[in-house]
Amino acid sequence: MRAIILCAGKGTRLQPLTLNKPKPLLEIKGKSLLENAILHLRKCGVEEIIVVTGYKHSLFDPLAEKLKFQKVVFEHYASTNSAASLKYVQNKITKGTFILNGDLFLTSAFQDSLETQIKWGVSQFLAQKILHENPSWGYITDENCKLLDIDTNATNGYGDGIAFFDNAQDLSIIKDALAKCEDTEYWEACILKSMDKIDFYIFGLDSLYIEIDSFNDALISKLITPEEIAKQCADDNIAKRLFSVTNINYKIKFLGEDKVIRIPRTHRDVIINTKLEQKITKFLGEHITPQAEFYPSDIKLTTYLQGYQPLKKEQLNFTILEKIVNAIKTLHSFKHKDYSSFPKILLSNEIKNYESLVKIPLLSKQEHKYISQIVKEADLKEFVLCHRDLQLPNILYNAQDSKIQLIDFEFAGFCTPIWEMGNLAGELELNREQICNLLTLYPHITYKEILQGKLISSYVWALWSWYYDCITLGREYLMRLHYTLKELQCNL
Repeated sequence: MRAIILCAGKGTRLQPLTLNKPKPLLEIKGKSLLENAILHLRKCGVEEIIVVTGYKHSLFDPLAEKLKFQKVVFEHYASTNSAASLKYVQNKITKGTFILNGDLFLTSAFQDSLETQIKWGVSQFLAQKILHENPSWGYITDENCKLLDIDTNATNGYGDGIAFFDNAQDLSIIKDALAKCEDTEYWEACILKSMDKIDFYIFGLDSLYIEIDSFNDALISKLITPEEIAKQCADDNIAKRLFSVTNINYKIKFLGEDKVIRIPRTHRDVIINTKLEQKITKFLGEHITPQAEFYPSDIKLTTYLQGYQPLKKEQLNFTILEKIVNAIKTLHSFKHKDYSSFPKILLSNEIKNYESLVKIPLLSKQEHKYISQIVKEADLKEFVLCHRDLQLPNILYNAQDSKIQLIDFEFAGFCTPIWEMGNLAGELELNREQICNLLTLYPHITYKEILQGKLISSYVWALWSWYYDCITLGREYLMRLHYTLKELQCNL
């Protein structure tokens, strides 16, 4: 038996890691995807292994020397798809050949499947159960596992898989069909073109492999940790953890530059719109926030600002507060009426969304009624671009140059400034005198409105904390909420 492993592509959905190395060299549990696949194949008696490379092909050389596989370089990988890669080595497809992609993490079930599921003398796929809602390649079979049709938009059943061609007569038909495939197609298109001439068999398995199409796949499957992602994206395999609440951040050296890599927590997309964050940071400019690049799986790389540190409460004085407010004023100069293509963030809708996620009441009925009325009135105010999460770690201060930069615009959007200024007062724990100073710097709002914004934001962040199981943090926000209620002299 022999195997052909297709590893030529750029793996763009696994960027930024694949800007440094090809996807099959991603390490899972101490071994690259490619090494893991080859070791499993060898245990099954597959001695001859051909690896079709292309992108950064020289990085495969140490592994080729170690594992003694035949490395083939396909030069036209950038403008083609897997059909072209397989055509390049189609003379290697003989009876008893496996064909698989290089982004599969094979499990121990693969070896078992060869002993119990393989049907010798036929062309077949060891298919994987479809576990996601995205339209996928799904097989329709009869009671004898014979392929009847293919649903290219399947959301359940079995699909994709590892091919094993063990019928010599089928090979010429498969190769003819492959030759008719466009170079931009996936190689599996040749199955569609030949299934009326060949009896293909499909054997469904539940845990044969895990396809690592993105970092989300690996994280959800618990095959890799955020720290391992950060280290493998780094030039030197070194990652230093930085403080963060919503995400997991590390400082790394990437392509020779100091960067902060942000790796999202699970279910982040339920609350945060990364595409909106990307659009907002793009037009803000580097004088407000450092340059950032966004990648699949909601990973972000941000320029690490030398000399800047998260602002500390003891550093806060009128001068620094003025610099913060000046940055906020720049943000608030972007009016929604001039950027109507952006959505408005209605606080009433945001609270309803959080409450539906948390599913338990955090307020009394009277408290909830009072806050709902304040929210209703706040949603009638002018909508301006707000950061919306001005906690101390998101305000960077350069003590030497006395400059301020704001980071982490993931909650940013067009909202009422009542939220912004109230949230700022709450997160910086401003006392009455400091809030009065804030009003001299930002006179378009009243003291009462700042307290109302503080009340609303405290409630939203308490709900956020409960949703992410940060109960201690949530209790702190509820304490702030009740203190603010008292200050507003609400006798609830």
